[in-house]
Amino acid sequence: MKTALILGISGNFGSQMAMALNAEGWRVRALVRDQTKVPTWLSASDVWIGDASNEQLIEEAALGADLIVYSVNPVYYRWEEQALQLLEPTARVAEKLKIRILFPGNVYNFSPTTKLISEEAPMTPITEKGEIRVRMENRLFQASKLGAKVTIVRAGDFIGPSTHFTWLDLTLKNKEDVAKMKFPHDEDHIHFWSYLPDLCANTALLMSQPQSSYEVWHDDGLKLNQNDWQQAFIANDKQFQPSQFSWWAFKLVAPFVPLVREVVKMQYLWKQPVLLNGDKMKQALKSDYQTTPLKNILPLLTSN
Repeated sequence: MKTALILGISGNFGSQMAMALNAEGWRVRALVRDQTKVPTWLSASDVWIGDASNEQLIEEAALGADLIVYSVNPVYYRWEEQALQLLEPTARVAEKLKIRILFPGNVYNFSPTTKLISEEAPMTPITEKGEIRVRMENRLFQASKLGAKVTIVRAGDFIGPSTHFTWLDLTLKNKEDVAKMKFPHDEDHIHFWSYLPDLCANTALLMSQPQSSYEVWHDDGLKLNQNDWQQAFIANDKQFQPSQFSWWAFKLVAPFVPLVREVVKMQYLWKQPVLLNGDKMKQALKSDYQTTPLKNILPLLTSN
């Protein structure tokens, strides 16, 4: 039985990835700061209590493991000082123990383009956060040359059941008979989303396939405009009431609220397309590739 250590199991990606690996027969371990956030299905013997900055503790938890799922995410406005700092202990442990890191990438690494972005596309970030993500991936590439193995699965904005602190939490009010959605973009813009159960199920399958020491996969995701959302709600017999997200209000308070200030810096993602090409993953998984239409996803989302 293969073993995976999850760092950040209480987060959106970490929790879903833990369940997906467990469903594929993996033994799952977790390192968490708060014991109350440990999934109830996880054995107490597979839980370490502590911080992901503790290299010695990560090494102890990772001994004998085949995979470290790195789902650690610092507070959004503290990326500059914490993102690389938090990644470093995990990179060093993976180098020392010669095991694989699974890292969830995003689209910040790329400039907007009308073309679908492949795994071979050059990384050309246009924001500070994009530059940080590129530096993190460069550090992982270095780790792959020093004994570690690395898999990066790049995705869009997360949607899924039981998620928290996502854009849908902020923009969608999904009641029994009506759905109200505040769009951060105009009617024509196509935005990139990743449905977590599909993303993680596909990723868990990839973890059983032979991979190079540094492998990058792109999630095909859901490429949706406002009409796509409307048609999906209509298919679920719901009234749909779209409106515009109040960027002006965010910009008004941005100088005084660090989190809002950082969100405003990324507004370009709602104005210009940054869409991934997922052909590589689909070709690797063939008929096992899992994808769920939006109309089937909507009933599974937690009502707000």
